Formats: sequence, structure tokens, C-alpha cells
Amino acid sequence: MRRACASLACLALACASGAGLRKRADSIEADLTAAREQKADTCAPKELATAEANLRSARLALEQGDSGRAESLLEIASPAAREALAKSKDCKTVVVREKAPEPRQAAPPMPAPAPTVSMKDSDGDGVPDVDDLCPDVAGPADHHGCPLFTDRDNDGVADDIDRCPDLPGPKENFGCPWPDRDGDRVADKDDKCPDEPGSPENQGCPRKTTLIVVKRDRIELKQQIHFQPNRAVILSDSYDVLKEVAQALKDASVTVRIEGHTDNVGKRSENLQLSQDRADAVKDYLVKEGVAPVRLKAVGYGQKRPIASNSSRAGRTLNRRVEFRLDSK
Repeated sequence: MRRACASLACLALACASGAGLRKRADSIEADLTAAREQKADTCAPKELATAEANLRSARLALEQGDSGRAESLLEIASPAAREALAKSKDCKTVVVREKAPEPRQAAPPMPAPAPTVSMKDSDGDGVPDVDDLCPDVAGPADHHGCPLFTDRDNDGVADDIDRCPDLPGPKENFGCPWPDRDGDRVADKDDKCPDEPGSPENQGCPRKTTLIVVKRDRIELKQQIHFQPNRAVILSDSYDVLKEVAQALKDASVTVRIEGHTDNVGKRSENLQLSQDRADAVKDYLVKEGVAPVRLKAVGYGQKRPIASNSSRAGRTLNRRVEFRLDSK
């Protein structure tokens, strides 16, 4: 019930905030209307264009529910509108009356009007098209006639069209990073093995190995890692398989959970400690082979996760194992 009330309160606050910003936008619009009526486009074109462009962007942000961005834009539009209104009061309309001809005299011939040069301004923002980088969208002069848009992730794609505004990505993918299913930092579009983490040098595929198989979520061993009986000392016949594991982890930018398991012979607490010690020993070996420690996590499960029956010698042998589970980043 408290959570529901809190949610309703937040919703009410958001609505109140939006209503307040819309009221503020209407007030700015009123100033702009008065400024236009007083010929602000002649006396204060820069201020008028700045206020109009940011006011339009603020109303768009309110429609999209982005109150924070709308408030920032109104902070720019409000003083510009006030300044445009103030300057417009100094505009004077000068009426030039032609002198009437004297009686009984023919009026002198009127000179041909001097040619005038008109600077086209398609979006009416006070910046001529020849100088406007956004001739069809109004924006302030100090922004080369383009509206003031934000780019939170600095990827060159404005937040209003960025589908991932908080994650940098290329314009070709609408500001989002390219998908990378196996997390090896080789985008799926360029990855020859999108479900198996590998190295960029090998087009995202793992190196050819003889003792392991790299899968999307794990590294499968073709032979078990052997230890001294009841100890966490790795036997030398397991060095080759661990070196292949280390190379695969260095090639692919993934983290791995090293899982230690035992059979059910002995006390449960002692088996749990032994499995943890053996997982730690494997982690230490991989670190010595050049794998970053931050990408390795060692966990001992003891006898809790058997993969075969402990009633036979063969089953107990299978249960005494080390497994590698991948977690892509």
C-alpha cells in the first residue's frame, strides 16, 4: 500500500511539474507574441529567434515526457523572450511623406526605385539560409541556426533521435551499440562465430584447440583437471588443458566462474572446503598464465551438484571436476 501511495505521489508530482512547465511556456509565448507585434523581428531578430527555437524544442520535450530537458530549454527561451520584448519597444515606424508638387507646376519625374537585396530565411529564425546549417529547422544564431539538442552519451547522435541515449553507438545503428551475443567485443555483424567468444584477430572465433571447446556460456574440457588426492595441488598432466583455457580467456573479453565439485566421500563441510581450494588453485594458475584476476571468480560447491551417481567408482570420478562458466560483459 505504501509503495502504491508513493507511486501515486511521484506521478502527481510529475504531472504538476509538467503542468507548471506548460504554464511557463505559455507565458513565454505571450511575451513573444507581444514582441512580434512590436516588430521585434527588426529590432531584436537574434533574441526572438533564440526564444522561438528553444520554446518549440521545450514543447516537444514536454510531449515526450522529458521534463528535465524541457526545463533547461525554457531557461534559455525565457530571458531571450524578455529581451526581445524589451528591445521591440524601441522600434520606431518612420513614415516618409512625399512633398506635394507646387500649384501650376508639373510634378518632377519619379526616380526609379533602388534595387533591394533580400536574404532568404526559410525557417524564420533570423539566420539567413546562406549562413544557416539547419535552414528548415529554427535555431539560435550562436548555434548556426540549429536547435539546441543534447547528446548525453556524446556519440554524435542527438538525444531526440538516439534510441540508446545513455549508451554510445554509431549513427548507422541509431545511436545504439551493435549487438554482440557472445560478449567478445566483436559485433555480431562482423563476428564469424557470434555464439562462441573469440578474438578480433580471428574474426570473433576461438582459436583451434585440442583439449577444450569454447561455447557461448561455458568452456568444455575434453579431459578433467587432476589434483593430488584430497589436496588442491594441480597435477602436471593438466597444465596443457589449463593453458588452452587461459589462451581462450585472453582472446575473448569475458569473465569466467571457476566451479569446484567433489564426490560424496567424506564429510560434507570438508568436501565444500576442498572444492573451494581447488577452484582457487585453478584461478591462481590462470592468473600466472596472464588472465586478469578481475575476470576470474572461484566458487566451491562441494558435493551439492553431482552429474553422475556416487554409488559407483566411475560416477564419483565424474563428480570430482572443475567447470568453467562464462559470463560475457
